Amino acid sequence: MLVSVKQGAFELTTSGCLARCALPPGASSDIVTGMKFHKIWVQQCRATRRIKRRFGAESALDYLLGEKLLIFAETADQRPEFAAELPRFSGRGVERLQPIELAGYLTTLKPPRRKKLQKLLYVSRCSSSHQAS
Repeated sequence: MLVSVKQGAFELTTSGCLARCALPPGASSDIVTGMKFHKIWVQQCRATRRIKRRFGAESALDYLLGEKLLIFAETADQRPEFAAELPRFSGRGVERLQPIELAGYLTTLKPPRRKKLQKLLYVSRCSSSHQAS
């Protein structure tokens, strides 16, 4: 997700969509600061359920894991509020997936991308199982 503020407007880019919102005259870019972009994963998980019903498991996995989770993880390397949400995102993102779907999806990916996702998903499952005990 990319947010940029220029000349009285801000742009929010997510999954290839661009939304431009005009800021009121005299408003500063601080309006963007109040938004909780690090919580966007909740809506992305909800969208994944709709994608799965409409387009199938592969499309849903590609959207959530192949796109959103990887981007979120890259952002988490630089932003602590995203890093704090990453285990919840990766855990909740896969909790409703069938293990066979997840395993099948991972085998379709190129090795570097597959290893990144496996690491994210493994760390998430380990941290959530430790918290449960």
